[in-house]
Amino acid sequence: MKLGECARVALVLGVSLLGAGPARAQTAIEEAARPLVRPPVWEVEAGVRTMYVKSAGYDPFSTDDALAQFSLAGTRALLRRGGLALVAGVGLDVGGSSATARGAPSSLTLTRVSALVEGRYQPAARLYLFARLAPGLLHGAASIDDVSTPGASSLSTSFDAFSLDAGGGAALCFGDVGSIHLGAWLVADGGYGWVAAQDLVLAPSLGSDQSKAGALDLGTLAPRGGFFRLSLALSY
Repeated sequence: MKLGECARVALVLGVSLLGAGPARAQTAIEEAARPLVRPPVWEVEAGVRTMYVKSAGYDPFSTDDALAQFSLAGTRALLRRGGLALVAGVGLDVGGSSATARGAPSSLTLTRVSALVEGRYQPAARLYLFARLAPGLLHGAASIDDVSTPGASSLSTSFDAFSLDAGGGAALCFGDVGSIHLGAWLVADGGYGWVAAQDLVLAPSLGSDQSKAGALDLGTLAPRGGFFRLSLALSY
């Protein structure tokens, strides 16, 4: 390569490098100026809710007092003033327990849909504290596979009841996700879940021939107690 051609190549490289330098500097400045975490406006949360049921009516369906449920919630901040916010949303809790009752397999499932009203205090960009009320509707289904019943039918019953969760917790942001910088949060909360007591009378499904049915009375189930929930959430 001739001397003149070498000079032209060096000049082009130098100009390119000089042009890229300010662009990189501007990008770094913009990244540094961007807030680490936005205060959550929209938030989606998924986790595990564990409730401890002391009711004797729960014993046929569990070897201990714990009842685990998958928990899902979506919320939106309605009002915000400084570090305080009023949040509303909806929640879903689905789960149950199984065991052996009177020598036969037994199971209980509880599904709860609730409205969420939450007050938040955010003392730092990556931390907020909250108190939550969640009134809702609980649907329960209980069954025992009793081969001694006519036609080897299972014994079952279902019920619907009003429920109310009251509690509080904290959320810690541990990073952001994607180019739009979704906040990633670890959320922990606990409290007390109340549901009206239900009489559990299980019977086989025999259509119109109920004269052969033998109902099984398991007493009263009060599916309420203290709970703890651990979740992951994404906010925007």
